[in-house]
Amino acid sequence: MNCLKVFFILSLFFSGSAVGFQYWKMAQNWPRGFCKHNTCDASKTIPFKFTIHGLWPSDYAKQQPQFCSVNNRSSVNLTKELVAKLDQDWPSYTALTNTDFWSHEWTKHGSCSNMSEIDYFKLALDIYANNDIQHILGNSNISSGNTYQVNKIITAISTSRIGVQPQLICKNGDLIEIRLCLNNNPIPLYINCPPSGLSCPNNVNFI
Repeated sequence: MNCLKVFFILSLFFSGSAVGFQYWKMAQNWPRGFCKHNTCDASKTIPFKFTIHGLWPSDYAKQQPQFCSVNNRSSVNLTKELVAKLDQDWPSYTALTNTDFWSHEWTKHGSCSNMSEIDYFKLALDIYANNDIQHILGNSNISSGNTYQVNKIITAISTSRIGVQPQLICKNGDLIEIRLCLNNNPIPLYINCPPSGLSCPNNVNFI
């Protein structure tokens, strides 16, 4: 978490204190599960790893902050270096281009972060780089192509160095997403996610 802590402190120094939401939620797709239940572009490569869905400023209340600034509702303006990294870790699998996907996530969620576009996307990449979910699951002998008790997946994450309760999102018994939560303190720490309301069955297909 050292790099994440340093980056977050610097971003708060330059863009102001993170207020207006209670915690961060990092949502990560499992592409094989996602594309089974969504219309994915057949011409796009489906990577064999968890990838970023979004980094969402969140509240414990049912209504989440969204579309917070009209002025931020435009295409994202990112450096070539950052785009190259986002192409690898935050791709779109649908008909949306990667840039359109990032613009949607920025407009809907990033505009509520009290950060600049570049700092917001850098923070997302930093958080993502500090939690290799597939590696964590592999350490508990959880691999794709099998069915597992949902508690086995949750325990694998909660007993890893992350050490918190994630949210698991399923559709028709298939795992499609794992979400991790962090507080919005100047030095962000992983925290237990609240119940998602989108419960998985006792046995989950990790396809």
